Amino acid sequence: MAGSFGSLEIARSGILVNERSLYVTGHNISNVNTTGFVRQQAMIMDRQTQILGNGFQLGTGADIQEIRQIRNTFLDNIYRKENTSLGYWETINKTYGDIQAILNEPFGESLQGVMNQFWDAWQELSKDPSSLAVRALVRQRAESLVYQINYIGEQIDKLQKDLNNEVKICIENINTITDEIAKLNLEIIKAEVSGDSANDYRDRRNLLADTLSKLVDTNMYYTSDGQLAITIGGYFIVNGNTSTKLCAATDDDSGYFYVPKIEGTDIKVPVKSGILQGLINSRGASPDFDPVTPGYAPVEFSTNILQSLKNSLNAYTVTFINEVNNLHKMGKNMNPAPNNQGTDFFVPINDGKPIGLGNIKLNSNLSDLNYIVASEDGSIGNNNIALQIANLRNKPVLADTSGVMSLDEYYQMVIMQVGNCGAYAENAYNGQVKLVSAADQYRQSVSGVSMDEEMTNMMKYKYGYNASARTINVIDQMIETIISRMGLVGR
Repeated sequence: MAGSFGSLEIARSGILVNERSLYVTGHNISNVNTTGFVRQQAMIMDRQTQILGNGFQLGTGADIQEIRQIRNTFLDNIYRKENTSLGYWETINKTYGDIQAILNEPFGESLQGVMNQFWDAWQELSKDPSSLAVRALVRQRAESLVYQINYIGEQIDKLQKDLNNEVKICIENINTITDEIAKLNLEIIKAEVSGDSANDYRDRRNLLADTLSKLVDTNMYYTSDGQLAITIGGYFIVNGNTSTKLCAATDDDSGYFYVPKIEGTDIKVPVKSGILQGLINSRGASPDFDPVTPGYAPVEFSTNILQSLKNSLNAYTVTFINEVNNLHKMGKNMNPAPNNQGTDFFVPINDGKPIGLGNIKLNSNLSDLNYIVASEDGSIGNNNIALQIANLRNKPVLADTSGVMSLDEYYQMVIMQVGNCGAYAENAYNGQVKLVSAADQYRQSVSGVSMDEEMTNMMKYKYGYNASARTINVIDQMIETIISRMGLVGR
């Protein structure tokens, strides 16, 4: 009889094990479309065997050892590494797209287009230097050019400010995520210490870690008690149930632009990739122009993209202004002497700032068309100044590391550099999208829910449940027979 009741316990354990396994399978199926969900598996183990007096071992049934998540940490690390690069190139690619929209080259109302019209107007004035109608055309074209130069400067400044604000928002998002991960660390250890499963908490934590990996480059690892520790630039941001916040602080070098620092300190956190670094590289390190070296304007967009673009276009603009103003001041206008000396053609809008990109207007005296200079000596028919200004488009006045070039050649080089870097960023972004997708597919092949596999498991556990239930029925009938017939012998 003792053996019979032991068999009942074995069958009962089979029912419980298969029932819970069916629960796990149902949980997997119900979360097949849940983002970040990792499939779970009931790990079935045999109970400790009972050793009888003669050394014979008697099985005691089955039990659930744990509800295990099926995931590969190595594949997670690969995905997060590629996701960090994706965040960086996605940001850089978007920045170059915004730059190309601002410059509007080569088909829109671009700086090169209005510059060509400006040169053409002076060419027309050189043909008829005393014509007021042509002078009016020169002024109109010059006003269009001034508007375009200021528009480009304003839009680049606005884009820089927007990127600077996005740096602050990105840092706030990082803090929100790391704070929640630290709280989940605590919830996980509380649940698992009490013997409960914390798999759903782990899914949420891993999804947050995936999101964080796109924002900034991190080093993530699991401690011996299963908590997720995170460092950024060598500094602990999450350690156990404690998170260290970053703050968007101004850098000493710029006095305006945000950089990530440890909150409450002046420690700048070095970042190398992710959306945050993409924003910082796109924005640049300073809202101000670098000093302009007359006749020299390097083109470099590897880092500090917008700042480099501003410096290049500002050097181009300042050189253009200086060349036109110098020629215009050399000649004589159509007014009687002594009021016929030429003046600056372009002047700053704000006298407190250097003239250049975003700070340029026509001299107010040019509202009188007689003040536009075409002649070198003031004589009727003399077109030397107008011709020299028209020929500035081809005059070598700017130098970079590749040599001396004209204004048009230099601007075309800037546009070509923007186009080449933009194409490289787009290719890198598209390539990274494929890498991230492939990495995600690899890990989903391990941790994702397969309906075919789950349906197979469901049938397996169902048959196991039914078999255990049938065993109980058989044992019950056997015991009933024994009890009902006990004592009948000898009657």
